[in-house]
Amino acid sequence: MEAADTTYKFSNYAIVLAVLLSIVISMAFKWSYTQNPINFMGGDAKDYYSTLVSTFITHDLHKQTADEWYLLKTNTGTINVHPIGVSILLLPFFLIAWFIAFIFGAALDGYSFPFQASVALAALTYATVGLVYLKKLFAAHAISDKTGALLIILIYFGTNLFHYTLSEAGMSHVYSFSLISVFLFHSYSFVKGRYNRDLLLSALVLGLILLVRPNNILILLSIFMWFRSWNECNSFFKSLLSNKYFYFAMLIAASIVFLQGIVWFVQTDSFFQNTYKRDGFYWFHPQLLNMLFGFNAGFFIYTPLCFLLLFGMSAVFKENRFAFYSTAAFLLVLFYFFSSYWGYTYFDGLGIRVLIDYYAVFALLGAKLFDSLLNRELIYNSVLAGSFLLLAVNLVYTYQANRDILLRAGMNFNKWKYVFLRTDPKYQNCLGGANELVPYAKQLPRMALQADLKLDQAFNFSNSEFGPGLSFDSLGFDTNRISLKLNFGRRELYANSSNKALICVSVVDLASKKNKAYEQFKLNETPSHTCCEIAEYSYTTNLVGQFTKGDRLSVYVWNIDKQSFFLENLEVEVYNYNYQLN
Repeated sequence: MEAADTTYKFSNYAIVLAVLLSIVISMAFKWSYTQNPINFMGGDAKDYYSTLVSTFITHDLHKQTADEWYLLKTNTGTINVHPIGVSILLLPFFLIAWFIAFIFGAALDGYSFPFQASVALAALTYATVGLVYLKKLFAAHAISDKTGALLIILIYFGTNLFHYTLSEAGMSHVYSFSLISVFLFHSYSFVKGRYNRDLLLSALVLGLILLVRPNNILILLSIFMWFRSWNECNSFFKSLLSNKYFYFAMLIAASIVFLQGIVWFVQTDSFFQNTYKRDGFYWFHPQLLNMLFGFNAGFFIYTPLCFLLLFGMSAVFKENRFAFYSTAAFLLVLFYFFSSYWGYTYFDGLGIRVLIDYYAVFALLGAKLFDSLLNRELIYNSVLAGSFLLLAVNLVYTYQANRDILLRAGMNFNKWKYVFLRTDPKYQNCLGGANELVPYAKQLPRMALQADLKLDQAFNFSNSEFGPGLSFDSLGFDTNRISLKLNFGRRELYANSSNKALICVSVVDLASKKNKAYEQFKLNETPSHTCCEIAEYSYTTNLVGQFTKGDRLSVYVWNIDKQSFFLENLEVEVYNYNYQLN
């Protein structure tokens, strides 16, 4: 298999092209864009990266630098909810950045330019490794070189893997994609060749996969895709259990995973922590259709190429029925598992980002699809044209996400339709509203507070920066997570006359007069083209912080440019989602 791999010159060219174009595009559209300063360690990425900062910069693992949302309090200490795997994979790049920062006098804080560049380099390096092993996997399956090259280009530039390599390099997904590509190759090689080297390498990579994202233990189910019959599968596992190297391999994987337990022990004197204390799964209510086809991050809406690649299942069906059913079962388990998570949209990302980790499987299916069509020229060319059309759509999505045209969370059909394929600067920051998922709860809470703004007549905001709002002078409960449902109506005096108005939500400590939480978003979902009719909106938004029963919660409209429109009504419902009590 490795001898054949060396002949895949077009696939090698495709990988080199992907790397070179990535550098050019990143420099032209990411590093030179001054409106959004470079920061690869924001949001979740800050949490993944924080172990490096705590170990080498602050020298205190007990005080992590993650945001409040990602910190989890235990009886013996505070931990981050994300594991240390990404930090370990970034370690060589971090040390190089530290040395360069030291030599050239840059800030040794873990976030200055050398460290930002090191994370960008790391993401591109691991993406390249993933593509190289994808090529190896193609070669092992006797996929033609030109098809392999085509799929390398498609899976990289035609999906959100491209975005998470160049724009969100600190997130875990490009690293998981890389590791899973390596695992798929070595697991396939071991099943077919039974070389213990492949078994040990599979175990080593599996340990890293789990250290980056423990949920990706699901990749073990992919092993069944490599068999052609139940008898072959049964024989393999009997042989595996009698192989002494199997138990050594298990020890390797367990030892790597145990590194997380050591960090937790240093922080809390416990080797195990339940990081899902405030999160969870609704196993009996998976949001399968919403996750796959919903306009709020739906997988096939924002990564449509993967839907096309799934037609490769027809080629697998013709090759072998056992492999077909194993692959179908694996994909169904993935979709069910990830759609059962309470935050099935995976929040402020581009598409369903957790499925990026498994794109090597989609790429393999796509390769089988194209190879199966080589002798059917018309269909092949049609599928090829459709693939590049969807690749172009993905590039537009990527541009929109990086230019604040496409919202990173809370999209719906109206918003999607309004900005679909739009790249003009006038569409930047044009979308508004809030459609956050309500937080996880084992038992859905009852409404804690409710109020209606009683207006004898609609309030005219003309020349008024502020108008009537709703305020709860006392929350009446202690909590660290609040969810609000907002219903209101507005009527414009002329088209788009309320486009700058904001809905503001705040929680204030009455004693210190300091804001504990503040959220604002545009009053309107999309700019309007008609006027004079009442538009009704329903929004949901969440606040996280250390709130006490005496805090004041306020909801109001900020008419920042004193525009002309009427507020017809306003209703607020408040729900207590204290995750420490779940």
